Amino acid sequence: MTLDITTISAMGIFSFLFGCGHAPAPANFQLSDELLFVRGWTKPELQKVIADFSHMYSDRLPADFSTAVESGDHGALQVSFPHDIEPRLFCWLINYVQYPKDFDLRSRSIVAAGVATIQADFLPASGQSQVGKRILLYVPAHDTEHDLVFGRVDAQSYEYPFSSEQWRRVDDSRLPDAITKMTPPNQAMQRTAR
Repeated sequence: MTLDITTISAMGIFSFLFGCGHAPAPANFQLSDELLFVRGWTKPELQKVIADFSHMYSDRLPADFSTAVESGDHGALQVSFPHDIEPRLFCWLINYVQYPKDFDLRSRSIVAAGVATIQADFLPASGQSQVGKRILLYVPAHDTEHDLVFGRVDAQSYEYPFSSEQWRRVDDSRLPDAITKMTPPNQAMQRTAR
């Protein structure tokens, strides 16, 4: 049995709607200065994807939620959040931009990644404070789950499955090549040699 992209997207959306609500995000999961980088959508398409997301989560987003979409480097669009966005919703948005509903994804190569500043230590087994460092958040290469994002700080990678909303340390970064070409360089985004 093969699953088409619609079925896979529906599974991810189901996880968003029903899997996420059961586990609270870690109390100390705090980010600031969030930016989203996207390649593969036109500006009007991305604005529609974000509007759909905003409508789906209107009960969780603040009344003043807004975004600013601008052209960025290397053909990417850059999205900022003038009134901020809750960290877990930022993670959900990164995933949703990669797998939105009601779009044909078969002829597209979508890449979505976010960067943010860590405001509290929430990553497991980091051994040292990550506060003030930039984290790269992205949908991992070869994703089959469609309901998680990965995070990368310095040379360490983490996964954040929406079903548990608990960060876990992982050995394989599964960092898509296209991400390093569209996000601003800094230590949080450097791939380590293997």
